[in-house]
Amino acid sequence: MKKIILGALMITFGVMNGQKAISNSKIKANKIDKNLVGLWKGSEKDQQIIGMEKLWIMERKEDGTFMLLFTTIQNCVIDQQVEKGQWWVENGEFHELHFNSGQADIYNYQILDPSHIKFKSKEQSIQMSTDEYSFVDTRIEEEDQ
Repeated sequence: MKKIILGALMITFGVMNGQKAISNSKIKANKIDKNLVGLWKGSEKDQQIIGMEKLWIMERKEDGTFMLLFTTIQNCVIDQQVEKGQWWVENGEFHELHFNSGQADIYNYQILDPSHIKFKSKEQSIQMSTDEYSFVDTRIEEEDQ
């Protein structure tokens, strides 16, 4: 099931990536950690909402923009959402500004190896069902696509 969803996410992400990029007038220059640039996938269950599983694919670009494709599964209902925004690193923390909500999430992050990054929530723009929200992003290599 996860492979089917991941495949659907990747197809949708490819289509969305082909669309017009975010206007450069909305983007300001920020500090970028090049270790975070690329195509990443991740998942979590029961952390934001009890009974909900979230899967995502995120592309973080060198220009500081990102595109995030979420798939949520709750009560046998599957939903998808695309978010665009800006990311940067400041004071050793990862910042993620979501253009649709205008809210920013802040994470402490640790590079486990070139293909895995652990994020731990410092500040979230939405309410969580847990006090400590964390997840690991895994790099999607070309052979995975």
